[in-house]
Amino acid sequence: MFWMYNLLVALSVPLFPLVKLKTKERGEVHLRPRLSTDFSGAENKLFLHAASIGEVNTVKPLIKRLKGRVALTTFTDYGLERAKKLYPEIPSRVVPLDFYPLVKKFLKRNRPKAFLIYESEIWPSLLRATGELSIPLFFVSGKIGERAYRRLLKFKRFLKPLIEEKTFLAKSERDAERALEVGFKKVEVVGDLKLDYEPPVERAPLKIEGRRFVITWGSTHAGEEKLAAEVHQKLKEEFPGLLTVIAPRHVNRAKNLKLPGKTVFRSESQTVTADTEFYVVDTVGELPSLYSYSSLAVVGGSFVPGIGGHNPVEPVAAGVPTVMGIYGTEFSDVAERLGIEVVPPEKLEETLRNLLKNPKLRREKGERSYLNWKMERGVSERILKKVGETVEL
Repeated sequence: MFWMYNLLVALSVPLFPLVKLKTKERGEVHLRPRLSTDFSGAENKLFLHAASIGEVNTVKPLIKRLKGRVALTTFTDYGLERAKKLYPEIPSRVVPLDFYPLVKKFLKRNRPKAFLIYESEIWPSLLRATGELSIPLFFVSGKIGERAYRRLLKFKRFLKPLIEEKTFLAKSERDAERALEVGFKKVEVVGDLKLDYEPPVERAPLKIEGRRFVITWGSTHAGEEKLAAEVHQKLKEEFPGLLTVIAPRHVNRAKNLKLPGKTVFRSESQTVTADTEFYVVDTVGELPSLYSYSSLAVVGGSFVPGIGGHNPVEPVAAGVPTVMGIYGTEFSDVAERLGIEVVPPEKLEETLRNLLKNPKLRREKGERSYLNWKMERGVSERILKKVGETVEL
């Protein structure tokens, strides 16, 4: 079956320009197979694989601790673009097509000390080639979602010989249990790397006139700005000075937002006047710092289906009471660990109203989530400790 898989991979190459991959960051993009095995400056380093933009951002704590000892691979060109921007000093490239002769040549040429895969990309040829070349392979902050779990169980007989000697460092007990069921033998829980988020050192400048409640909607998607406006209209009857801050996930959408009140854009002003109802963050990279001005935070991508949510650790790390929607399934484990309230869209107004009316409850929720986050940190150290038991770091 392994060689049948490789035959199918080889036959698929001419079809790649016709295949589209749906990504959270850029919508639909064409796949482009990489056949080169060159990786300048990566020889004898730890290889860390992060699929695309979101994953490249998340592995920052590992890269920081490994410094000059790591090279980064991604699955998409957009991930590579982000990697080169975030870590210009780190060798990075798109991983080669998972065709056994190509992958084996890539590994032999660059001789990685170990291969670390963030979360759960399972590539049969990579698994086999690392085994044959005695290159240790680790899944770090390993995750097996419901759909992936069902798919892996179907191919368990095929995959088990490839994965049973690999190390799965799971992000949760549930992921660890699933890893054992699909065929991994070396399994240990280390935690979710997203919890090792490092808050901004400096606070972004912002002047808000008057004493006001501020609700910040972070990384919103289509449909959520409308919900934010509806909730704002209802809440401002009881809280007339309410300011709603909206930071669209894709800033190019910001100028097209139609909001029912005076609106100021971050790119145009760092001052919010007393009569401003909506402040739209149309700049890149400032949202984590702007959370610190908030009374409450609402996590975007979690109130509309199909996105999976975004990382709630950013507002929590700023000490802000945070609310997430029921569609934030990619971060449900994080929300549970941090004690974040998860609500359906129709309950959001009631939840926010209750928090605004109760300063003690608001303070307790913010402090509890913040303390939970502080206790859960240290995932990178646990990962590198386990890797260091096999590989000299």
